[in-house]
Amino acid sequence: MHNPRDQITLILICFACILVTGCITNTGDGISKQKPAPTAVSEIEWMTIPITDAVTGKQTSIAELGSQGKPIIVHTFAVWCPACSMQLRETKKLSENNPDKFIILGVDIDPRENTAQVKNHIEKNKFAGIFVTAPKEFTQSLIQTVGTQVVQSLPQTIIISNSSSTYIGDGVFPEKKLESILSQLPS
Repeated sequence: MHNPRDQITLILICFACILVTGCITNTGDGISKQKPAPTAVSEIEWMTIPITDAVTGKQTSIAELGSQGKPIIVHTFAVWCPACSMQLRETKKLSENNPDKFIILGVDIDPRENTAQVKNHIEKNKFAGIFVTAPKEFTQSLIQTVGTQVVQSLPQTIIISNSSSTYIGDGVFPEKKLESILSQLPS
């Protein structure tokens, strides 16, 4: 395997395996095997970076959304990720059963995807919430805050409440688990 073309092919296959494994790793109960305990993270730059709603075109920031006084459920996702769509369906159920109690924010962190793809995906699946494609500086700041796992495994969940954020972990969190986590956050 001294052919550079073969080496590049092997590297691409390994990278694809890592992406797919991160997207579908799950224990069956909706919680990733590698899920760490929820941890608080401080407000960092990523909360103030402007983001644009893929459906409405309205620009906002997480800090601005937080000023509404509701918890914000942030899910990282990509349109190609089946586990991400499962998570967004679970969060949609939570939203339907708890109207106006929190804000859902989906952040597409795949740099190969664009706003039109995200908008199409959201409208096709009728997901609830605000959905954005992450600007490069947003993703970089999020990595500095949470760690590289935020881009290595999807979906990731962070809940922001009362100006502080709690990293919940990766994998799919069923509606009831999300509801339980939200009920444990300080009011």
